[in-house]
Amino acid sequence: MGETMANLDEKIPKILLIYPPSILAPGFARKTVLPLGIAYLAAVLRNKGANVAVVDCIIEGIDTTFSVKGSDYYGLRLEEIRKRISQGAYDIVGISCQFSSMLEIVLEICKIAKDCEVKYVIVGGPHASAQPESLLLSKLVDYVFIGEAEKSIADFVDCLMGGNTHYINNISGLAYMDNGHLHSTSGLSLIENIDSIPFPARDLFPIEKYFTKCSPMGGVFKSRRTLSMATSRGCPGKCTFCASARFWGMKFRARSPENVLAEIRELRDKYRIEEVQFQDDNFTLNKKRALEICRGMKERIGLPWSVPSGLALWSIDKEIIDAMSDAGCHYVAVAIESGNQRVLSEVIKKPLKLDKVPELCRHFKKRKIKLAAFFITGFPDETLEEIRDTFNFASKCNLDTANFYFPTPLPGSPLWTQAEKENLFVKGFSLKNAIYDRPSLTSKNWTLKELIDVVHHEKRMFYLKTLLRRPRILLFRIFEILKHNPKQLVSMIYSQLFSKKIVSKGE
Repeated sequence: MGETMANLDEKIPKILLIYPPSILAPGFARKTVLPLGIAYLAAVLRNKGANVAVVDCIIEGIDTTFSVKGSDYYGLRLEEIRKRISQGAYDIVGISCQFSSMLEIVLEICKIAKDCEVKYVIVGGPHASAQPESLLLSKLVDYVFIGEAEKSIADFVDCLMGGNTHYINNISGLAYMDNGHLHSTSGLSLIENIDSIPFPARDLFPIEKYFTKCSPMGGVFKSRRTLSMATSRGCPGKCTFCASARFWGMKFRARSPENVLAEIRELRDKYRIEEVQFQDDNFTLNKKRALEICRGMKERIGLPWSVPSGLALWSIDKEIIDAMSDAGCHYVAVAIESGNQRVLSEVIKKPLKLDKVPELCRHFKKRKIKLAAFFITGFPDETLEEIRDTFNFASKCNLDTANFYFPTPLPGSPLWTQAEKENLFVKGFSLKNAIYDRPSLTSKNWTLKELIDVVHHEKRMFYLKTLLRRPRILLFRIFEILKHNPKQLVSMIYSQLFSKKIVSKGE
């Protein structure tokens, strides 16, 4: 290993961080938000004096479609990515592998970087953390960063610059090939005091494009001048379909209210945002902290805000809802997952009591906060009757809208482990085509046809009832897609309401 790690002659390294193009799944709109992961890494490396550049391939090529090995992608074409890498003479190229469906395109970019004689090709992100071997065995990747990488990448660059190759084994959360064998250093690279991390280097990205080319997360917003941020990391929940613990760990780590409010002020004053979106699943887990942030939003910020990515409903009470409303929160999505308590407790293992949910939902509506919910149906240990319970429960929750998905096994999740052990994957399954609008798993409780028939019938009935009960918000979301992604609208509606396709074409 040491012989392959020639140092960078103690010069200032040139580093390029890339967020890759996205696979264009049938029925899904082109979308992106500013990738906070590489924005955080860029900020850390810049603070160390490195020469850092970033490329968000999606936003820079949002209107471009191309094919690689039979799959369609949107974003910068590979030839444009090659041009960016070759012209920069970079010492290190780092690529984010956020989702398993990105693996193939990430490896293509790694090959380009190697062709351009980049000294070190590194990869990080949730998929890389769960399956580092899927990257390292290609021999196109030198190092994989497991877990959050702000500290480990800084230590890594120090190591390369100083030629201290013996220090590599002391960097937590790093995987690499050593004399033909896969080697991982111990532990996740987790940062206890996340206030210590600098704010994301958003200034390196084409900010105005995010305001004009993409809809904010969730599709419900007061202004398109919206940016997202995260106020916490880690989740103590043990949901079986979730692999986040492999990346963020299970310990909840929260930024202080003052640190959160300082970043919001920067977004407002530097980038002239008119709304902020919190990406947190656990924004309300520490009640005292959540109330202090709400108080600061009300008294010192004065911007509308939302939580569109799936708030943990088990951490919410009426006092928090009141504080959120008073502080300008206008939209939240909540992660309910199932309308059957047995499935929720024994199959999903989510610490949520369903008898408390309808009243909380009514209180959101009383405080004029628009409400969406996420549900997942079709777990192998779930019956068809229990699936129907979920749709019936959703209809009782006074939701503005809901999103119903099939469980998708993610590497590193308990559901993935179960699927491998019991051989539950549908015929033709691959991580490349694993998306949430079609089944990935089989069950002894139902056939795939039975599952598809029940889910699509119940979904159609739910959306019809929602349209009749709350036409305004549903039509708003449809018109927003029509305005910005007209080619996607028909396929999205067909996919959500009528398609019974089980695996993707070519499988």
